Amino acid sequence: MESNNFSLTQLQNWMQGMLVHHVPLDNSNIKEPVEVENVVNSSKRLSAVKHLDIYRYSYIARLRACMQSQFSTLAYALGNELFELFADQYLDTYPSQSYTLNTLGEKLPVFLAETRPDAGDGQKETWPDFMIELADFEYSLSVIFDEDANENGVLIPNDTPNELLKLAPVFHLFHHQYPICSYYLEFSQGKKPELPFPEESYCAVTRHNYKLGLFTIRGAQYYFLKSMQQGNSVNDAKNDMIKTFNFDRAELDKVWPEWKRSFIEAGFFSAGRLTTLI
Repeated sequence: MESNNFSLTQLQNWMQGMLVHHVPLDNSNIKEPVEVENVVNSSKRLSAVKHLDIYRYSYIARLRACMQSQFSTLAYALGNELFELFADQYLDTYPSQSYTLNTLGEKLPVFLAETRPDAGDGQKETWPDFMIELADFEYSLSVIFDEDANENGVLIPNDTPNELLKLAPVFHLFHHQYPICSYYLEFSQGKKPELPFPEESYCAVTRHNYKLGLFTIRGAQYYFLKSMQQGNSVNDAKNDMIKTFNFDRAELDKVWPEWKRSFIEAGFFSAGRLTTLI
């Protein structure tokens, strides 16, 4: 069958299958065997198969480089050789389905969970859990960076009244079973962190002027901010902490000024407007 008998969709699916799997995809809807020479032109120096091989190797190398860039901390944690092995298996299992490579690694955490080496064992190893959490966190950061939101990037004054405080337009909370944020920050700062032991951790991520801010926070701060994330005011979030976690009101009121100052300086809050009835 000649390539001019293909529809554009058939040709695209054939090309993707040949590049990734070395055979056409099942959904190409091409019923007859197709010789590479009938789709790809040869030249005086190279055959059609050689031309396709060059494109294939370049394509796979580009996808590997994209994965390495999107998951640089994970690549460090696993080691480049093992990361490339995982990346190749992942790309084979979940080939790109989008026009953009920004979403290439979207299913990597799922893939790591599906292929963990101790999947069938009664006793689980801990390191796969760390790698899965780290992969999920790194991909989440790329999503947050591209999030569509109105932000002015201006920090509010520390003396802004509590009733005007609301969370910044781009604000996300993370709860991990490993010190994921600390590990990520250490690697980003050029350090060489060791694989950590399990340790419950909490993290807040903001974006101002398309620059991400990552902050490790305490558990109590996480649950307070989580309450505000659910639409509660500062006062309602305090009451929620007292009711749900048996916090002492006097103690909470005592630490609140320090929390407020650090949250504002970190860019967690923006200011709303008071509404009055006439």
